[in-house]
Amino acid sequence: MTKASDRTGLALRRRWWLIALAALIIAGAVGRDRLRFKPREPLLALTPIPVATRAIAEFSRFGAAADPESPLTFRGGLVIESASPHFGGISGLRVTDQGHGFIAVTDAGYWVQGRLLYDAGRPGGLADIVMAPVLGAEGAPLRESGKGDLESIALAGEAAYVGFEGFRNGVAYFRPKSDLLLQRGRLLPVPPDIVALPKGRGLEALAMLPAGHDFGGSLLAIAERDRTGRGLAPAWILKDGAALELKVRLKDGYDISDAAFVPEGDLLLLERRLSLLGGFAMRLRRIPAADIRPGAILDGPSLLEANRLFHEIDNMEGISAHRDELGKTVVTVVSDDNFLPVQRKLLLQWELK
Repeated sequence: MTKASDRTGLALRRRWWLIALAALIIAGAVGRDRLRFKPREPLLALTPIPVATRAIAEFSRFGAAADPESPLTFRGGLVIESASPHFGGISGLRVTDQGHGFIAVTDAGYWVQGRLLYDAGRPGGLADIVMAPVLGAEGAPLRESGKGDLESIALAGEAAYVGFEGFRNGVAYFRPKSDLLLQRGRLLPVPPDIVALPKGRGLEALAMLPAGHDFGGSLLAIAERDRTGRGLAPAWILKDGAALELKVRLKDGYDISDAAFVPEGDLLLLERRLSLLGGFAMRLRRIPAADIRPGAILDGPSLLEANRLFHEIDNMEGISAHRDELGKTVVTVVSDDNFLPVQRKLLLQWELK
């Protein structure tokens, strides 16, 4: 064995131990109480947030060639840092303005809004970042009523929908979408099964079914995990006060993290897994839109699978899909750092062929 291979092996072993230690810390933190790592002092409305970014050029940590058969081509990514203790915990994302804007929610109960900058088609930075507390119907922050653990966001026309978990689980909607960070939310009627979802197994994904679908304009809501032991995460189509139940098949120890419809109509599922041996892993699955109907068990092929040991990922929790000015479908994924220094805030983009 050469000295170079010895060094590579040592680096891999060191990285493995670091990741195993980080996974142990994160698992323990989440198991005790994630809220203890969130800033206690409230954030004022429309607060500018300073950020710095560093570009990620390659998705693979060790220069492995991309699969030429993959439908996803990595465009680049960003490592994001900020001196603000409130900036973090991003768990839901929607990219707007053909890829130049975004709106996100955090599991500490805040909106995050800003612009995406590009360098020769690759993510090049963030600008004009503003945060504000997500407000309830009375004008008080949702976090003050135990509904501040925001996990998902969906946009439709002039409305925005946010899924939350906590002492109870549910969906709040905000209208109109203009001046969204100042709007007060109202609770959307949801079935008791959603309200009673256990903390940590709440609504991780919200997505608006596209026009042309039998349930176009309805909200698809998906829980994080299965409660039955059969590997089926509960999901609902929320339409005009009715809740039509279906399931999502879980595989290989992955949980649901988020979901988004691509412009062509199919659903992309973002999934994540945390293990002591491998740290965080992520997977993207594509679900045919035609399969989404009451009583169905949703399943679909994997488009991408990656882990923190070999790829530039972390706890990937938010996904969005948009069409850019050139007509290309772009998928954006962000990480939730749980406000922990052993994790990173990442934004990653792929082009979907």
